Amino acid sequence: MAQSTWLMHASLDPYSTTEEWDWTWTDLVLDWTNGKWVLKGDLDIYCRTASKYDDCRMLHLPDLKLVVKLNWVCFGDPNDHHSVMPCAPDKIPEYSVNKEHDSYRAFRSENLNISVSYETKPSANPADIPGGLWFASTLRWFDQLTTIQSGVTRPIRRGQVFGDVKPTKLILSRHYKHMTLSLNFHEFQVCFWTSFAKQCGVELCSSGGLTLCTEYLQRLVPYSDELIRRSLLERNVVYMNCELNGAEIYLQSAAPNVKNEKEMNVSMRTPVEKNYFLSVTRVAYGREATVQQTMVESDEEDTPTHRLVVDDLMALWDIANRNVVFTLVDSYSKAQQLKYNLSADSLKTLRVDTGVTPVKQREGSKISHDASSGLHQGAAVATPSPMTKLQSGHVSSMLQKLVAEAESKFFALHEEPSAGKTEQLHGVAACQTDDVLHKNWLIELTNSQVMLKGCETSGYVILSAAKAQILQRQHKPVWRDRQLYAKTTWVGSLEFMQYYATVYVDRISSAEDVRWLTVDNIEERDISRREDTVSEMVGSGHSVGGVITETVGPASQKHKKEIQLQRIVSRCGCHFFYAHYAEHLSPDATEEVLLPLTDDLWRRVEAVDSFTLTHQDLNICTNSLQYAMILDIVNNLLMYTEPRKKEQFEKLQSMRFQLQLCRIEDQKSPILQMQNKIREILLKLRRLEKKVYLVYKQLDNDLGNKSLVDQSERLERQIFECKESLNATNEELEIMISCFKESILHSQAKPKATKDSDKVSVRNRFEICFKHAQWRLTESDGQLGIADVVLKNFLYTRTNNDNDSGEHLMELSFISMTNLLPNSVYKDLVQPKDASGKHLLLRVFCRDRQPVGGIPINEHFEVNVAPVSIQLTYQFFKVIMQFLFPGRNIEGAEEPADDSDAANEAEKKKTIKRLSSNSRIEPQGIDDIHKMRERAAKNNLFMYIKITEVPLRVSYKGGKEKNIEDVNDFSLVMPTLEYHNQMWTWLDLVMAMKNDSKRALISQVNTMFTQYRD
Repeated sequence: MAQSTWLMHASLDPYSTTEEWDWTWTDLVLDWTNGKWVLKGDLDIYCRTASKYDDCRMLHLPDLKLVVKLNWVCFGDPNDHHSVMPCAPDKIPEYSVNKEHDSYRAFRSENLNISVSYETKPSANPADIPGGLWFASTLRWFDQLTTIQSGVTRPIRRGQVFGDVKPTKLILSRHYKHMTLSLNFHEFQVCFWTSFAKQCGVELCSSGGLTLCTEYLQRLVPYSDELIRRSLLERNVVYMNCELNGAEIYLQSAAPNVKNEKEMNVSMRTPVEKNYFLSVTRVAYGREATVQQTMVESDEEDTPTHRLVVDDLMALWDIANRNVVFTLVDSYSKAQQLKYNLSADSLKTLRVDTGVTPVKQREGSKISHDASSGLHQGAAVATPSPMTKLQSGHVSSMLQKLVAEAESKFFALHEEPSAGKTEQLHGVAACQTDDVLHKNWLIELTNSQVMLKGCETSGYVILSAAKAQILQRQHKPVWRDRQLYAKTTWVGSLEFMQYYATVYVDRISSAEDVRWLTVDNIEERDISRREDTVSEMVGSGHSVGGVITETVGPASQKHKKEIQLQRIVSRCGCHFFYAHYAEHLSPDATEEVLLPLTDDLWRRVEAVDSFTLTHQDLNICTNSLQYAMILDIVNNLLMYTEPRKKEQFEKLQSMRFQLQLCRIEDQKSPILQMQNKIREILLKLRRLEKKVYLVYKQLDNDLGNKSLVDQSERLERQIFECKESLNATNEELEIMISCFKESILHSQAKPKATKDSDKVSVRNRFEICFKHAQWRLTESDGQLGIADVVLKNFLYTRTNNDNDSGEHLMELSFISMTNLLPNSVYKDLVQPKDASGKHLLLRVFCRDRQPVGGIPINEHFEVNVAPVSIQLTYQFFKVIMQFLFPGRNIEGAEEPADDSDAANEAEKKKTIKRLSSNSRIEPQGIDDIHKMRERAAKNNLFMYIKITEVPLRVSYKGGKEKNIEDVNDFSLVMPTLEYHNQMWTWLDLVMAMKNDSKRALISQVNTMFTQYRD
């Protein structure tokens, strides 16, 4: 056949002509044999709908071979129809006397096994490859297709009233038993957009092909209660294997030159930006069904449900990709939340256990399972919670504390204490609890690398690991602030991990300028292997500080365009722990929830998103540019939080206050009204989309009609406003449902009234900890050393609150610094008095308030230092200040300010403003407001600064041969320094501390000289 078209309904309405699948075959060849269909040709699947998504080609499969096999399960041979022997009523065989005779009994089908296979081959046109164009609105058609295939036909004019009582035939979709699907595409390309406006999307290209093989087992399970109802249809995965080769993923977004809402609405005329995201050589996914075990408890660990293996991963994470990914996740979350808010389960409350009496199983709603079933069912039987006995007594709090402390102490390195660092890691403690329900994902990566690019500095940093393993687990729900949260943890380990960074970057590198690592620089290296190549010998080989390019040092004109990558962290091990708490919990997620006994237990569990990164030994080598890049990446990429969290928290607090004045019975009616309002908005949105579709149809025939163009733009604007209203109403409905469930649970527990509307809650927490680190500070070439720093027992914690405030805490047990500058008088710059590292040497605490006008506000900044010995030269001071603050005028900034001289004070403020406005990289093409925001972010308002008193042994050598400030092994007591309400940069703070230290030194020297003279 030259062309064949099939039309399939995409909705349950049999009279609907606005939602249809259009299956169009070109050059179709059909081979039909007994129980087998073979179709060959080009298949195109279109979306036929009365909206702007009309004529969207969802799938394009050229040179497709579609094979459908049917295997009827019966007592006899389903293909041997000649064995059927009809029997007369008066000649029934003897074995059929006691039962109803059926001559076709051996050929009555019990079940049907179906197998579907899709396979494509390269065509004559290399550009014609399998692919598709998907939108978020058209993807729901796949869900509707599953509903249509497995749905049950509504009874029409049947039953005793209509005189039709004969049983209905079983529909085909409920007759299946084994269903097998096989896909084999030689190439594949899919483009996904969140909407027709094409503001955000993803494109997947696979040059190595896609292979998928899966099998499902379906069965009908009758209910054990006395109600007469249709059996439950259960479909379980027997196995699923998928492999993707040579895949690349690009993130797409609207061009940033769009300024107003009108242009954003009519964005099909807006250019699209395409950014590289990641690529893999091979991805293998496997899933196998877990055989149901006996009811005897077993101590063996359960096998993860999903297993994913990734080879040669290369990913790019920058500001643009971060924004697109967050937008995609937010769009998916909103769609799922809208679907849940309009469902019947949204107002269902969880069954709670008060811990007073054991929970009895409900026999009425249980499903009778066959004992000989081969598959493990996901729905667990409601049994008494093991935490019920734990929290039923007065010693519950002590037992919980004891268990938490026992689970959090997971390191056993050596007998010496580590200053209690591991006991303070909240992320580790949250991931080590014993409330795991099951292991969900196990991800293994081989020879992976991730490129990180900040927004304030040029260049990039590459993180590579020869082996990586990530495990995701589902935990029991936990309580926080009278609300139940779903808990998910991610635990990962990286072996042979390395950090690379660019050495020289004279320009802002684009996607084409990046240099990726080869497998030789990522995989595990044999220690006995010799370094034979010139680049390995010249670039320090595979040790820290080595350059992997042939050019070492300043690039010549010949190698000007070559980007040099330097190994800033050698091969090491890394572990990370991430605990995530979701606010939305389905009533079907757990059969039984334990209710806290007292009001104090409502907030006992700190359900805060926590991320912890731990290293054991680090060998680091960085120059000034690489140091700035790392700070930029940590602040703007790794520790980024969405600003909308604060607004959502304020709305939740406001809704809680409003509902406190209403009874629980009166809270359900506004929720139902809000649900109806959202349904009306959805209907209005569908009507507007249909009008836009009709206008576009007219524009196809009359392109120059200005009235139609204006009408289409007006309708697009109305659609945009309708979507905004839908999102706002859905968010309000979500908060109302959450508060409604919270009120019900709160009334069951009967806690004491608390006034916590103004309480600030912790949004998330980041922790970085390592045992030992050796850090070499180098010149700009990355080879000549400035100093060697040894750090032990380092811990950094950052906490972000809902009101954009936060806290920073840095603790260190040991530090020593060695001077590597030539012809230096002092080599040991910093040495602590207690070199054992068992006690805390340095503690820095900073509490931030919400920024005002883009200026960060430091409410409290405190530094505590143990006694140390310092040997410093003016030459080293200038070099280290240029390392920490590159491009700053250190000579001019360190001039002391005289409080009595107003002119000097004004000049100093001008200098500070001029210095703070200097940016390391001046971005191009930004407006003045953005420049003002950047300048404001460079300054800090320090409300209170305190540096406690520190006993020091100081040796100092000035810039000249003989200086009046030269001292040798001088005993100095650094007085307590306090500053109030200062608008400074961090450089200004360092300069102020230096000047005050000089004054204290001179004062103490004068006092000692006077006492010696007397």
